[in-house]
Amino acid sequence: MASAFSVTSRRTGRMLAGLAAAFSLGLAIHTAFSQLEPALHLYDGLWMLAGAGIAVAIVAPVIWRWPRERALAVLAAATTAGTWAPLVLLALRAGIPIRPRLRGAVFWSSADIIGVALPIGVVFAWLALREHRPGGANVAATDA
Repeated sequence: MASAFSVTSRRTGRMLAGLAAAFSLGLAIHTAFSQLEPALHLYDGLWMLAGAGIAVAIVAPVIWRWPRERALAVLAAATTAGTWAPLVLLALRAGIPIRPRLRGAVFWSSADIIGVALPIGVVFAWLALREHRPGGANVAATDA
């Protein structure tokens, strides 16, 4: 039987993870919208948000019942790949070398901030939503 302290600290940890996720995802969204350059047709931040959203939407249902450690690794890798994939695809489509295209996105659209904040925010959101059960299966916050 768990003591009151362990339940309270677990709940507090999930709340702190939720706050960190809200901050990190809010930073990524704010940066994406504040760095738009419609005159130059630069929407890199929005492409990055869309790519990460699609990656999470594809991966999350598959890893929902996996052990938390393995699910976090796959989710972080998929979010990172989904964040940068649209910029790589846009570079290939336009016939631009990938490295200069990514450098331009970092310079013009602060893609480096978005590219780091999105995976971190998604991982913290997963920690806030999924409860860790040391001896059993992980359950969603609504199942507990």
